[in-house]
Amino acid sequence: MTRLAQWRGHDQREGSPAKRLATTWRGARTPAIRALLVAASWMAAGVAVAAPPAATNAAATAAQTAPVADAAPGPQPRLGFLAPRRAAEARAETAFLAVPAPERARAWLHALTEEPHVAGTPQDKDTADYVLARFQEFGLKAELVQYEVLLNYPKSVSLKLTKPEAVSLSLREEGQGRDKDSWSESAFPAFHGYGASGKAAGQVVYVNYGTREDFERLDAMGLSVKGRIALVRYGKVFRGLKVKEAQTRGARAVIIYSDPADDGYMKGDIYPDGPMRPSSALQRGSVQFLSSGPGDPTTPGYASKKGVKRVAYEELTGVPKIPSLPLSWGEATKILKTLGGPRVPDDWQGGLPFAYHIGPGGAEVEMDVVMDYALRPLWNVIATIPGAVEPDRVVVLGNHRDAWTYGAVDPNSGTASMLETARGLGAALKTGWKPRRTIMLASWDGEEYGLVGSTEWVEDRLAWLQTSAVAYVNLDVAVTGGDLDVSGVPSLRDLLIEVTADLPEPRHGGTVLDDWRGRRQRDWAKNEPAFPDPSTQRFELQLEALGSGSDYTAFLDHAGIASVDFTFEGSYGVYHAVYDNLFWMEQFGDPEFLYHTAAARLYGLLAMRLASADIVPLRYAAYGSALSRELELLRRDAVRDRRTWEAVQAAPPATVEPGSQASVEARRKPALSPDFAPLAAAIGELATQGADLDQALARLEQEGRDLPAGDLARLNDAIVRVERAFLSAAGLPGRPWFRHTLYAPGLTTGYASWPFPGVVQALRERDADALQAQMRVVVERIKDGTAKVAAARAIAEGIAR
Repeated sequence: MTRLAQWRGHDQREGSPAKRLATTWRGARTPAIRALLVAASWMAAGVAVAAPPAATNAAATAAQTAPVADAAPGPQPRLGFLAPRRAAEARAETAFLAVPAPERARAWLHALTEEPHVAGTPQDKDTADYVLARFQEFGLKAELVQYEVLLNYPKSVSLKLTKPEAVSLSLREEGQGRDKDSWSESAFPAFHGYGASGKAAGQVVYVNYGTREDFERLDAMGLSVKGRIALVRYGKVFRGLKVKEAQTRGARAVIIYSDPADDGYMKGDIYPDGPMRPSSALQRGSVQFLSSGPGDPTTPGYASKKGVKRVAYEELTGVPKIPSLPLSWGEATKILKTLGGPRVPDDWQGGLPFAYHIGPGGAEVEMDVVMDYALRPLWNVIATIPGAVEPDRVVVLGNHRDAWTYGAVDPNSGTASMLETARGLGAALKTGWKPRRTIMLASWDGEEYGLVGSTEWVEDRLAWLQTSAVAYVNLDVAVTGGDLDVSGVPSLRDLLIEVTADLPEPRHGGTVLDDWRGRRQRDWAKNEPAFPDPSTQRFELQLEALGSGSDYTAFLDHAGIASVDFTFEGSYGVYHAVYDNLFWMEQFGDPEFLYHTAAARLYGLLAMRLASADIVPLRYAAYGSALSRELELLRRDAVRDRRTWEAVQAAPPATVEPGSQASVEARRKPALSPDFAPLAAAIGELATQGADLDQALARLEQEGRDLPAGDLARLNDAIVRVERAFLSAAGLPGRPWFRHTLYAPGLTTGYASWPFPGVVQALRERDADALQAQMRVVVERIKDGTAKVAAARAIAEGIAR
């Protein structure tokens, strides 16, 4: 395979990016009209905008006569800014906001998705060089930071149905209509990152999503995957944990297929007629045991550089020992249709048009997987904008660049948006703006294998980051639609509300905040339990809890740095498939690239305010309310678990149906009845002290005077130190790399968050001693955080006097 078209002088997709861009604008008037309307809304708000792309006269006329939606009034930096500097910051932000443009984001995405660029390949290096060149073009100092890590590529893979008849199952995707990229064979065939080599043959057993609970239900049916091949579908938990559960139970191999009930025709029209997964689409991905620890598995807890001591592959505990392969639902049908045994429980039935059976019997398969494991280079690209007042304090923005295939959505919608953010920041610098603190923009590599590039970088600089880092802002999949979703620590909630209130929503009118808050409140009204505490009956916009699955993990869970991740969501069924390419994005994801532009603006405003605010814009009243809500949910789950266990114990054994949830419960230890009072009291004190600190900081902001640099530095350091207090030196039980005691990915989920993870683990394992120990740890960490909040308040009040 060759290098990026922009570096080699020709293009496989109808000319250069510039030529394709011109063709797109000439042939599609609606995008041009949309872009002009967005520009018009900014001008109506008093914000200068860059000239729109060349458009047809008809488009220009339509834009002049079309009604303009209500827009945000322009940037109004408030949180953390002292009065004397707000106007200058607003001018700088106005200059920044004028820069990001749909046509430029489209051009970046065209260039970045010329070819599949799996981590460590020459094509991946091309994208690193491309991003480096763009950062430098925008006037930013940038460099490549290289690590040497263990990665695998497929040498050969095969999967055959041997009974009831011999059929070779395809491990490649079919070309689709006008999608030129889908016809290319340049993408790797089906394989799993960090998957094991091996041959396996035997009967197939279907285990639904392959969660721990699913395997427990299989056991309760009197069935087993031991000596057999487990067939599971994607969803619910991280794919690596599906393989881990099967391996623990003695399976020879695992097949993971995509069921149309989850992201195929049961969710919408399938590609190329719609955005959902077609019958031949594969979901590639890593099967590292992510919830035990990310990064290069041969260098656990330290940076993977040349010459360092490494754990031998045979001794690795964080990757599978049995082979696995992803499979399309079209090919999986050939296995599922021939399975014997009992019909599946109703909640295990997928979306294919026949009754599913568990097996064994009927279907037997043969798998042969040969992987090429080697130490390979990764290339992080790091751009730096020096701070003018506190240069030793840093705000980090990150997006990963590597992809399993073309990656137009995952991750390069984020890369394109990041480049527009960088271009805008470069323009702001030219106006004379200088951030108070240093900003670093990081294009991570190797995320898809297990957050490798970001984890190695954090481990390499852990001591410095824990002293210097203010916050981390992550952008992975920037756009699959137009619905904003934000996950992050609660201390960043108020800043997100302020920034989204300053951004016009590209399609619906009003602000991004209006749209985000409206959707979240409707969801809350429909789904939130009615808590007995009256204070919880009122809607409060909160950020979703962070789990794992993207590059914020090392920053928050290992280093204790306040982190946030956002995306504009929509229907997206081609995750990690060859169809995640430009054609999909231009047809279904963001045809007009309006939300790429919105993502760039949101990303940049977060960076500018975190880096430029006189007082670091982390606020802690929201932390208390968020933890109170999580504790109430945990309390309800614990009560439900205990009631369920008691009901099963009271029922005659003969009435418990084998394989039911009740049959699983009958085999488990007694559910616990925890006393949450100490934890509730600690959270209540954090909420009180957090509100007091926030009020003290608000008074400083409103005083209208400058504050001594030394006082501000002491105050800011105290504010930032709060998040570090929530770390446990010993780490979480059984996984010491994860150190945050309030938020972490679930041990058995991999992606989804477990608030109070040590407590949740003890409750699920029904270990009373572990529960008491973890409750003490969490209460202790919250009290330490509360003490640091109180210390910051004392500094703020001392400055005010």
